[in-house]
Amino acid sequence: MALEDRVYEMEKHSINLKPITSNGRILDIGGGGEGIIGQLMGNNVISIDISAEELMEAPEGPLKIIMAAEELRFLSNSFNTVTAFFALMYIKKEMHRKVLEEIYRVLKLDGELLIWDVTIPAFDGGSRDIFLIPLEVVLPEKVLSTSYGVKWLEKDQCIDYYIRLAEMVGFKVIAYEVNGGTYFVKLKKLTEI
Repeated sequence: MALEDRVYEMEKHSINLKPITSNGRILDIGGGGEGIIGQLMGNNVISIDISAEELMEAPEGPLKIIMAAEELRFLSNSFNTVTAFFALMYIKKEMHRKVLEEIYRVLKLDGELLIWDVTIPAFDGGSRDIFLIPLEVVLPEKVLSTSYGVKWLEKDQCIDYYIRLAEMVGFKVIAYEVNGGTYFVKLKKLTEI
């Protein structure tokens, strides 16, 4: 079967990103590839990714470090802001809580986690086993076209799933927005560990 016959492609979504207000550097989870947050915020970003190849592909600007999100090698209370731009969908579901716990640990008190991601329904068992979301990302000075895709099996997720997990870890939801199949969630760390 040809690859294109295996792909379930959502309709293209547009995301309008404004500069992120943060004191100090922003930790970007899964910041390789297009490195959207790095393109938005430049050298104010530390981009981590488990793939050296993905980090090498990302545009210049951020500090790039090979690191797994479930085992952050930063001191506790190090960042005011952590971002995950369509990155959690690539992390094994059984690791999501550990990733959120690690993010909570490295955030300072009142620090914020910003998540952009996509609703992925449960896999229907058909021949289309790759889920793809094409995006138009509007930055202040340019517009990027990209797409994010994963093997569909066991990748179902939605905004409620991440909110529930984040609240179990200790985060408080500050704001959220749903735009068709994509969503944005802003969470805050309100207590020390």
